[in-house]
Amino acid sequence: MRIRGDRNSVLVATSLVTIMIGCAGPLYRSTEEQLRESLISSHAAQLQAAASSPIIKLTRKPSIVEADITAERRRELDEISGMAAYDQQTFNLAQDVLSIDQTKVSRLNLQEAIAVAVKNNLDLQIARLAPAMIQTRITQAEAVFDALFFTQADYSKLDTPQPSGFIPGLVGNTQSEDLNLSTGIRKDLTSGGRITFQTNAERRHSVPSIFAVNTLYNADLLVTLEQPLLRGFGADVNRANIVLGENAHRTERENLRQNMIDLVAQVEEAYWNLFFAQHQVLVLSRRLDRTTRDRSRLKPRIKVDVKPATLTEVSARVEQQRADLVRAGQQIYLATDALKRLLNSRNLPLADETLIRPDDQPVEAPLSFSLLDAITTALRHRPEMNAALLDIKDASIRQRVADNNRLPLLNVAATATTNGLGFDGADDAYSELDEFDFIDYMVSARFEWPIGNRQAEAFYAQRRLERQASVLAYQRQAQDVLQEVKDAIREVRTSYELIGATRAARRAAADSLRSLEAEQQAGAALTPEFINLKLDRQDALANTELQEVQALVDYNNAIARFYQAQGTLLDRNNITFTEDSGRPY
Repeated sequence: MRIRGDRNSVLVATSLVTIMIGCAGPLYRSTEEQLRESLISSHAAQLQAAASSPIIKLTRKPSIVEADITAERRRELDEISGMAAYDQQTFNLAQDVLSIDQTKVSRLNLQEAIAVAVKNNLDLQIARLAPAMIQTRITQAEAVFDALFFTQADYSKLDTPQPSGFIPGLVGNTQSEDLNLSTGIRKDLTSGGRITFQTNAERRHSVPSIFAVNTLYNADLLVTLEQPLLRGFGADVNRANIVLGENAHRTERENLRQNMIDLVAQVEEAYWNLFFAQHQVLVLSRRLDRTTRDRSRLKPRIKVDVKPATLTEVSARVEQQRADLVRAGQQIYLATDALKRLLNSRNLPLADETLIRPDDQPVEAPLSFSLLDAITTALRHRPEMNAALLDIKDASIRQRVADNNRLPLLNVAATATTNGLGFDGADDAYSELDEFDFIDYMVSARFEWPIGNRQAEAFYAQRRLERQASVLAYQRQAQDVLQEVKDAIREVRTSYELIGATRAARRAAADSLRSLEAEQQAGAALTPEFINLKLDRQDALANTELQEVQALVDYNNAIARFYQAQGTLLDRNNITFTEDSGRPY
């Protein structure tokens, strides 16, 4: 596996920051330029520091111990020790927690495990709901600009006593009955204004009446436009909640992608931990078989050249190793359950005692990479970086709204109304509207400005500080990402070197044990010193075998964390990220 770097990646990364920040309006162009320059210089300083780093290819120093072992001898030692020596060995486990003697085993490779987990994991299913919930927030913000239909009916009937007057026909009490019906459509505009289309129909009945008739019908049709000219003006201010909702949706998508990356890393770690637990059982089982055979060989010679105390000591070792094997067997079930919980598969329920048997072997092929390329990739692909950039955008939007709120309030409103009058019904009044003989015009203006304007100014200062804090948080997140990348690279290099060191130690331990067995077959005296030395060598071989497997497992986990640190672990496992990717329902 090889990852090549490009010294022009500095320009690519800085250009990416420029694109992601986006363009601002003329009023805020200078501020956005300062932000853009700050972020670009921050990235450039980090990337230039890594530009001189060469492409790294993992290598191991030759072992001094293995230099004295021929290639033929290495093959012989690998036949009696190491992972390949256990290919044909079966498990020897104690009864499971359900006391079932015949334990069922299900084989699973790593890619299958990852695919099942991405589809079924409960934590990931919960995380998938967050973007959908945020989408409802966007709909709520957009619904503010939906048209509103309204209607209102008012009815009044009055019977008012009146004193005697001087006008004939109007002496005595008065009765009036009014019925008014208003209907229309109102819509808020993204400019901050509001437009209203409304019609009113009124029936007025009065007794006595100063008119020639007692019943009149009025109808009118009006259009009203209200618009702020300073505070509250502009689509960027009035659509702020929509844009904030869209950014929140993008942030939740990045959080979901981060959860998916973390889940894949957890599955890989759980998978290789299970592999180690099962291999540990194989190693400890073989060690127990060796010690048990030694005890069987010593027992017939108890009266010849073996002391009873020596046999007792060997028997104690047998029981101790059996206890170690029981504990190791329990670790298999624990590791299996840990993997099952991540998978949440109906075919492998957590309540079932079926063991999972890893089909894959850990790889040890050396990686090649450049620090510059790894850092550039991480800055471009890490979900936390994208989320931090969205936080800056949110802070910028809130600052713009706060800046607009510092302006004076200057609202204007204009209304145009056409009127009609009828005597035979409302339709008679509406028929006159077509002629446009009676038209009213009304214009109003309203101005407000708080003396000192301290509240708005203080709120704007708060938003400016929040924006500066978001920029610093972005730069701090970049530092965290860089440190994680470098830590992951060091972990990969260390674990790769440990594979060679532990393998050399295992071969040396196997060669030492083989020499002792040859001496025993040649008739060496079974003295307590010789027996203890041989048992110690068997323990040392088992320990070095486990250390080698652990180094391989650590190397594979380190590779996963390396891609996790770059934000490309999903791509490495051929997983295409979408909000619905792997959704089981």
